Amino acid sequence: MSPRSLILAAWLLVLAGCVAQPPSTSLGLAERLDTPASALPAPDWRPGDRWVYEWASGAERGTRTIEVVESRIVNGVDFYVLNDGDAQQYYTKELHFAAGVRDSKVMVRMVPPQPWFTWPLAAARQWSYRGVYEDTDGRHGRDDRFAVVATETVTVTAGEFRTIKIVRETARREFDQYWYAPAVRWYVRWVGRRGDVEFDEQLKEYHAVPRLISAPAPR
Repeated sequence: MSPRSLILAAWLLVLAGCVAQPPSTSLGLAERLDTPASALPAPDWRPGDRWVYEWASGAERGTRTIEVVESRIVNGVDFYVLNDGDAQQYYTKELHFAAGVRDSKVMVRMVPPQPWFTWPLAAARQWSYRGVYEDTDGRHGRDDRFAVVATETVTVTAGEFRTIKIVRETARREFDQYWYAPAVRWYVRWVGRRGDVEFDEQLKEYHAVPRLISAPAPR
């Protein structure tokens, strides 16, 4: 499997112009994370929101573009549907990864959806996930642990961002570290390993559709 395919597969496991200047309300949310009472609500994604990432795995390099295309209700659950190359990803409104689809065929599914984020997101928060990962090879149990481990200022191609660092630990030969930035409503960097292969993704561009209502204040 090529590094590009591996990175896409890793996402299927889970989970505007050039970079828009983040609104002051979003940056303030991140900067206030250091106080115990601060917490971040789930971001509001809109059709047209788009993230462009640069990825590296060994000597291989490339880019990938992920775009929100619609909200869709399936079996009574409201999902975001994202295009990622020739595949689609389904996330709940809490950004829990539910499924990966290619050519109208479900390639992978997490039952229940896997919570790469738990809201409100706050310093030192921890959570766990027990569920089933289903793909064309069958069903596999998952028992993963997540933790917010730091607030950090991260510099990537898209610029400098105040972030919350989250770590996912497993009993398998894989791990993930990812940096969520309220200013772009998603991660700006993601480092992971699948087996013997490690990869690094960093935000290159963020394109957001206009919002008429500013982000809510932290709880």
